[in-house]
Amino acid sequence: MGIKEAEEATGVSRQNIRFYEKQGLIYPARNRKNSYREYSDEDILRLKQIRLFRKLGMPIEEIRRLLDGEADLKQALQEQERRLAAEEENLKASRQFIKKMHAASLKEMDVDYCLRAMEEEEKRGAVFGKFAEDYKRVALAETKRSFGFHPDTMCGTPEEFTLELCKYADENDLNLVITKEGMTPEFTIDGIEYAAYRRSGRYGISIHCEMKHPEDYIPSDIPEDRYNCVRGIYRIVNVCFFLVIIVGGVYSWKENAGALVIPLLAFAVYVGILIRWHQKNK
Repeated sequence: MGIKEAEEATGVSRQNIRFYEKQGLIYPARNRKNSYREYSDEDILRLKQIRLFRKLGMPIEEIRRLLDGEADLKQALQEQERRLAAEEENLKASRQFIKKMHAASLKEMDVDYCLRAMEEEEKRGAVFGKFAEDYKRVALAETKRSFGFHPDTMCGTPEEFTLELCKYADENDLNLVITKEGMTPEFTIDGIEYAAYRRSGRYGISIHCEMKHPEDYIPSDIPEDRYNCVRGIYRIVNVCFFLVIIVGGVYSWKENAGALVIPLLAFAVYVGILIRWHQKNK
């Protein structure tokens, strides 16, 4: 079909269609007789997809990578969600700043003061926002280094072990590939190598999975030096928290055995928050 029919079929204007062609998002063929562009069913589908993602505010380059198979849909949507969250924070900060501007007229407004105040707010927000985002990335990376779960079976055979690993991967939307079956199986998740083993405890069987080369693992979206720095802070925060729990528990036991419930509840809340955060940000 021609560009007019493509425009009607997709709801994308011909100006935007030509723009997307120049950006390398679609590659319509040309009629050999008159050199007019001819849009195939695949082109129409891509235009509809482009329209959808543009309505979500996704950048052109990200859409191109997604349509060309260079990016995963889930990751692309998560990244766009982070962009929108950042924009939302910026809009919130702008609304709050507007409330602080009490000039009666444009002439009475102290522009220099407003600009300085706004720049200071931006600096504080940028520093904290960047650290918070890095901390979140590091915390998520740490959960990837090792994890565990309780299987539905005893995992008494290599077949049962493999089945439980695949079931866990399916429930958590993980790209898991078994590379070695057995009672100490090996597998990969998104190309990262893991080894698993079974442990028996008072609460039954548990499966523990550990990265085979954790020393080599650094997330691709954060520089190595900053990752190591933030990871050190992450570890210190966790150690300090558990020290507070232990010290508080010992003190409470000496003073009042019943008060031990307070640090235990705090610990339970902390674990619950970590689990909930991990489920939300997988």
